[in-house]
Amino acid sequence: MDHSIGELARIAGVSVKAVRHYSDLGLLPSSRTSAGHRRFDETAVARLRLIRTLRALDLDLPTISAVLRQERSLAEVAATHADAVAIQLRTLLRQHALLTVLTHHPLEDVHLMTEQSEQDRRALIADFLEATLQGIDPAIHRNLTPVLPENATPEQVSAWLEVTALITDESFRSAIRRLSSGYQALAGDHPLRADPEYRSSLIALRRTVDPRWDRYIELVAVINGWTPPLRIAG
Repeated sequence: MDHSIGELARIAGVSVKAVRHYSDLGLLPSSRTSAGHRRFDETAVARLRLIRTLRALDLDLPTISAVLRQERSLAEVAATHADAVAIQLRTLLRQHALLTVLTHHPLEDVHLMTEQSEQDRRALIADFLEATLQGIDPAIHRNLTPVLPENATPEQVSAWLEVTALITDESFRSAIRRLSSGYQALAGDHPLRADPEYRSSLIALRRTVDPRWDRYIELVAVINGWTPPLRIAG
């Protein structure tokens, strides 16, 4: 059954201008009447519906043309486009997270996030842990290492910014160094191990550090998507 250009446009749900454009590009097979009017068969109907669907998925006309001419398979094109969309989605999610965080954090913090690579972030955490927890089992280091995912949520980005502020605070770093040294002394063969006064000073130090250290542990859990740890009463 042959259709006029207007009929084809109505069947496929597109404009007459679009049908004419696709036809001029050679994407829609057509014939001409004696009066010079275009006529389209059912093949053109199927092609136009495919074109409409692929355009709705944001595929460009050269790619669609390659599919229609069987120069590329639809499966190959779909897989390639899906990969591209996935990249765009990750980019949009990151932009959304940063814009959301910008409502609660200074512009300088968000600027830092856009400049940091994953390698930069890992190096920052490694420097903190190595400088404050010397001699601690590397497995513990891994449990204390926040790894910001590529598709981080606003909460995870905000947590990362808070972690960055914590670990670059020299008073926090010094307190963790003292705490770490003290616990290693109590655990090992150290002259002060059995000293009650030393133990009391260490307990007092832990109570002083607790709010920030416990907060660091909570932030690591948020960033890594772990279940938040339970706070232990001191």
